[in-house]
Amino acid sequence: MTPVIGIATYDDEASWRNWTTRAAMLPYSYVDAVRASGGRPVLLPPGGTDDEAGAAVAGVDGLIVAGGPDLDPVRYGAARHPQTQPSGPVRDAWDMSVTSSALRLGVPLLAICRGMQVLNIVRGGTLHQHVPDLVGHERHGGPEFGFGTHQVRVGPGSMLAGILATDAEDGYFEVAEDTYHDVPTRHHQAVELLGDGLTAVAWEQDGLIEAVEAGPSALDRCSGFVLGVQWHPEQGEDFRVFAALIAAATERATLRARVLASMV
Repeated sequence: MTPVIGIATYDDEASWRNWTTRAAMLPYSYVDAVRASGGRPVLLPPGGTDDEAGAAVAGVDGLIVAGGPDLDPVRYGAARHPQTQPSGPVRDAWDMSVTSSALRLGVPLLAICRGMQVLNIVRGGTLHQHVPDLVGHERHGGPEFGFGTHQVRVGPGSMLAGILATDAEDGYFEVAEDTYHDVPTRHHQAVELLGDGLTAVAWEQDGLIEAVEAGPSALDRCSGFVLGVQWHPEQGEDFRVFAALIAAATERATLRARVLASMV
């Protein structure tokens, strides 16, 4: 069974030959990562109501909330920092709505970069609006164009540690110590106050939170797979977090199929 993975898209202007028009967009690397990991990608364009967001998420087996520009700081009760980018209210509302729907409906969720920040805000958390002011370096931002690389420390005993474990044998592994991983990065904001029900499970060497997750009883009807990563796995060669999402989504799809079959 190939699980259907919804990916929330951008609301932006795009050029089509000699004209410009509004478009629903997404870097194709997300589509490639889902397909390479065994999922069937479906794009979820922004702009719908909360009811539409709930229906869209209910119709997929897993959800990815992708990276992108800064969220409006009013959504976490803060004044705008001079370095905070102009917000896109349509996309802000949509990303927050589909994220809330995934938590409410128990749909496996992978939240990437901005997506992790959305997840944190949905759960009542806040953001550092300009990381270089806090840490005094530019490692998180990467080059002017493209993506940089930095190292993250993943705490032992977490779901993420299991996903990224390299010593698995016959499906069994035990991670007793922190592990370190090089990851693609491009962001200038990060989690400040951690949202309710979320646990920090990875950090950059400067102490900034680089990944969060939640267990099956921590959030609403949480599926047991709620993972946010501040880096951009779709820009690298390590798709294990996508494979883990697809595995959780496959379980959900199989269960739904059995329930439907029992009703016939």
